[in-house]
Amino acid sequence: MQRDFHFSKIRIFLLLAFMAALAIIFTFVFINLLSSPEKDTAGLLISGGLDLLFIWCVYFLGKVFFQKEANVTISDDGLTLRGTAGPGFIPWEDIEGVLPYEVHNNATLGIILQDEEKYIEAMPKKGRRLARLNQRTGFPAFNIGLSNIKEKSELIDLLMEMNVGFFLETGEEGQTADPDLEQASPQKETNG
Repeated sequence: MQRDFHFSKIRIFLLLAFMAALAIIFTFVFINLLSSPEKDTAGLLISGGLDLLFIWCVYFLGKVFFQKEANVTISDDGLTLRGTAGPGFIPWEDIEGVLPYEVHNNATLGIILQDEEKYIEAMPKKGRRLARLNQRTGFPAFNIGLSNIKEKSELIDLLMEMNVGFFLETGEEGQTADPDLEQASPQKETNG
């Protein structure tokens, strides 16, 4: 059995269109400032810098939008996380569980591994930096952003079917950190 999960193309397209519009606007601002008889150095630097940032965002989002590979694959053998911050294939034996959490209204599943360093060291330099940044900010090195996945509940159901433990924090009223996962009948629970 193998099941692929993809990012929602509509959300990425809307973000791509917004960034492209900003890139076009700042390109015109930059050209206008450049052709002005009075050179505004600060304005040129700011508009040029923002233009480069938005062009980079358009390039990055374009790559994600046209990507054919699944972002997450679940099989009988393990979990595959693709992308810059994805370590690739992780066998089930190396996964202790998942930690659902939310950052700025973005639901996320943190993958808790027995040996994160083993997977971090095997990644390209850019991926290692992102994984270490996650660790420094107090999160697991590898994560699945549920806000971007089309079939969120199917992904969670399949993880539970594969006997992956969910580490759920209970709040003061006994509520889980993520109400959608409250029905998940977790195998592992931590009080926090």
